[in-house]
This record gives sequence, C-alpha cells and structure tokens, in this order.
Amino acid sequence: MTGFVALDLRALQAGYKAHLERGIGRHARGLARALADLVPKGRIKFFVSPGPAPDLNGSSIPVEFLRWPGWIERLPAGRETAFRLSGLSAAVRRLDVRVVHFPSHTDAPLGRLDGTRLVVTAHDIIPVVFRKEYAGRDAIRNLRSRFGTWLNVRVLEKADRIIAVSEATKKDLVGTLGLTPGKITVIPNGVGRFRRPSRSDVESFKGSNGLTRPYLLHVGGIDRRKNVNLLPEILRRVRAGGLDLDLVFVGRIEREPEFPALGAAVRAAGVEKNVRFAGFVPEADLAFLYAGAWALVEPSLYEGFGLPVLEAMAAGTPVIASNRGALPEVAGDAALLVEPEEGPIVE
Repeated sequence: MTGFVALDLRALQAGYKAHLERGIGRHARGLARALADLVPKGRIKFFVSPGPAPDLNGSSIPVEFLRWPGWIERLPAGRETAFRLSGLSAAVRRLDVRVVHFPSHTDAPLGRLDGTRLVVTAHDIIPVVFRKEYAGRDAIRNLRSRFGTWLNVRVLEKADRIIAVSEATKKDLVGTLGLTPGKITVIPNGVGRFRRPSRSDVESFKGSNGLTRPYLLHVGGIDRRKNVNLLPEILRRVRAGGLDLDLVFVGRIEREPEFPALGAAVRAAGVEKNVRFAGFVPEADLAFLYAGAWALVEPSLYEGFGLPVLEAMAAGTPVIASNRGALPEVAGDAALLVEPEEGPIVE
C-alpha cells in the first residue's frame, strides 16, 4: 500500500449535509490544518466527493475526488447516501492507504476495506439517546431514522479505532451501545487558531453590524434537544429585571423544522424587537461575536461536546450552560451550570 493515511474532507464541501456550517466542519478543518503541518508529504492524502473543491487555505496536500458509479450520478437525489451504502468502500480501497479516518462516524462506509484500517470520530450518539424524538410520528421519517441509526451503530462496531470527543461520549458508546472500551480513545476538541480579538476591534465589529446593545448569544442548531425555545422567556425576564439585553442566534436555522416553534416562543415572550437571527457567520467573524457577547447561553439537554462553550471561553466571554451531557466536562468550573428544565434555567 502507498501512503499512510487518508482523511475524509467531504465535511468541508458546500452542500454536504450540514457539516460545513457546524462543529463537524470546524473539527475537520482544524484536523486538516494540523495534519498538513505535522505529517510529511506523501504520507497523507485528503479525499472529497465529486463537486466543488473545499477551501483548504492553500494547503499543499493533494485532494482526490472520489468517483461515483454512473447509476449514482443519475439519481435525482440521495446520491451521498447511496454512495455510502454502495460505492464508498470500493472508493476507499482504491485510495490504497493503510489507515482511513472519517471525522464523523456518520459518514463512514459499512463495506469491507480489505486491510485498510478504519478510524472514526464519534461526536455523539444523539439519535440513539433521543431515539423517539428523532424518529417522530411520520412513518417514513421513522423508518429512515431507524435505518440511519442502525447503519451508524454498525459502523462504530466495525471501526478499528474510535476517537470520542469527550468522556461523556465514550460513556455513551460503552454504556448504551456496548462497545469495547479498549478501542475508544478520548481526544477532546480544541479551538485551534481561535484567538480573542482586541476590545477596539470587537467594538468596531459590533458597530458595523448594528449590535448597539449588550446581547446574549446562542451558536448552533435548534433541534429539540437544544432546548432553545426557553431562551425568549429567559430574555423577557432578564429585561424585566432591568438588564437591557438582546438575544442573537447564530446559524442557518430559518429552514430547520423547529424554527416556527422558536418564532412562536419569541412572539409569546413579546421580545420580537430584541431577538436577532444572524444566520451563518464565517469563522473569521465568529470570534468577534463571541468576544462581544454579554454571555453565551447553551441550554441543551445533551451535547457530545459543546464546541461553542469552549470557543466562548477562549474569547473571554462568560458561559451559562446546562449541566447535561459533556457540557460540565468541557466547561469545568469556568461556567455557570444550571438544570435545563424550564423552571430552574428560566429562574
């Protein structure tokens, strides 16, 4: 076999799931940067799907575009799923490497790899922990969710080595899925090149973006376990108590199925004028939003890690987070940890 290790960077391709704008995308980008610096040329290769090339900031590591079989290219939709089920294993074998690493186990193939060792990173097993919530009442969605969960669990069982991003995730992998502890290595996420900007730069950024009042910040998705529908009521009570705060949501959340419920919560609390949906924010600007916030609020019922908590602390911003999942592990004693149920966290 030539080379040594191949790294899946499809997470950095626009349109590949929602990875690019989420924590998995930032994780994959940081990993690619580090490996490009640490691993000698000729010992590593990056691979992606057919489509747009990912932005690797001028990395000299070659990127290979995997080939889809013709029948997959002709599919009107679902090509990545079809490729994962029928084609990805063969494509990995053609890379002719000793180790292949998938930064998310939800992207790895189930088929045989003929001697190539499979390493996957497990960020969480949320669809297993919240099986009922993710399945929903719709029969097709339920079937799709159950199949996806089955596939992802089989990948974890098959992997030669699993990297868990937290002790909490490792505990779930062992306790819930019954995986062997010895093949799981905990490597926590970091914040890479994230740096705290100067106060003058932060104030300039806030001024140019219309952030005229202090604000609470939430970064990430809004699926049900994120528990964000409590935040508008929290904002109402904080404002009633005399703090003139706004609430800023970062993330492309307007198309998520939970967005109407969040909008209803905003209206019910009467804080429409004090809530801002910032949409997707480039990584270069995110540090300014963190550093300018009054506090980051993370009321999630479960996190496999909780990267925004770490990023906010790196920016010197106070953190108010739930005491569930990996959040206490990530925050330690540097955050205010609260019960995420409606009563305690609102109070």
